[in-house]
Amino acid sequence: MFHQMNDGSVIDDTGKIIYFSCERFVRDICEGDCCFICGASPSEREFNNEHVLPEWILRRYDLIGRTVTLPNDTKFRYDQYKIPCCSSCNSLMGRKIETPISRLIDQGRDAVYREIEKYGALNLFVWLGLIFLKTHLKDKSIRFRRDLREPADPIAGMYAWEDLHHIHTVVRCFYTGCEISREVAGSFWLLPVRMEASEEKFDFGDLYAAQTLLLRLDDIAFLTVFNDSCGAMNGLMPKVERINGAVSEFQLRELMADLAYLNLHIKDRPVYSSVFNAHQELHRIIAVIPEKFELDELDKSVRGALMYHALKHAIPSIQIPGLEHDQFVAAVKEGNWTFLFDDQGEFISQSIVPNDAALADDTNA
Repeated sequence: MFHQMNDGSVIDDTGKIIYFSCERFVRDICEGDCCFICGASPSEREFNNEHVLPEWILRRYDLIGRTVTLPNDTKFRYDQYKIPCCSSCNSLMGRKIETPISRLIDQGRDAVYREIEKYGALNLFVWLGLIFLKTHLKDKSIRFRRDLREPADPIAGMYAWEDLHHIHTVVRCFYTGCEISREVAGSFWLLPVRMEASEEKFDFGDLYAAQTLLLRLDDIAFLTVFNDSCGAMNGLMPKVERINGAVSEFQLRELMADLAYLNLHIKDRPVYSSVFNAHQELHRIIAVIPEKFELDELDKSVRGALMYHALKHAIPSIQIPGLEHDQFVAAVKEGNWTFLFDDQGEFISQSIVPNDAALADDTNA
């Protein structure tokens, strides 16, 4: 039987936390050092911690020893990019999530498409949500100013932890056994990628405020938004319908920025909640979504800021034929630049000419 605690959390007869209230999530997970899945403290269970990016990805793409660029524009080694997790939950994630996903990715793009067509994208959505959540929980342990003479405020000092409560509830489904209503799933897009600017086969980026994530593995990329109930994807459809081939690395990052841009402008947002049947021990996550999808008045400067953030690691290496570099940068920042379509609105099959300088050897969270 389920029992509700004073803070609103729900546990079962064994004491297992079925649902973290927002208060407990912030206290124990975001501000504390408890396992982000079960909520146990390091004094209660053995911990071996959890890689933000799965270890199989680090090995497959030779990322051990390489770096991710953090929101404060400093770098952090992938192999040290971990958050607190108890050994039991780490093993469970491996069995329930990482092993099935890694085996699926190993089979190639067509197998991933077949999996989604047959079973839906929920497992992949949860997997990507785990990566997004871990990325930002890690930021609480990394100084915003890396100089030890400066104040020790963490990167996460700029976050409102309550914004991550919903995604935390969703991604724990493999542990709690909760049911997730169809309307809860956010925008999810699997698309083919072509190499244009470099031989890199991996990319990772996220935009925290818009809860948007990009993950590229070989010739496939996942784009997802976690809190929009597919609203941003609906808004992007006029562009999606004009894309008639694999996208380049920069086109992919533009699409990440566009999904984030639209998500930030959704007029009436979905409302998520958990419902319980205490006696039957059932937990279901539901969403109330508006009858009509609408956007607030669009602010192109927001698109420009998102585009520049998504591309700033590569902008110095990009040459646009017939355009001065300063003009290109200004167009990006103003929100007017696109790598996707030409002046006639046709999809561009070759969108940039890279110079001889190597692109940065890291990815940008």
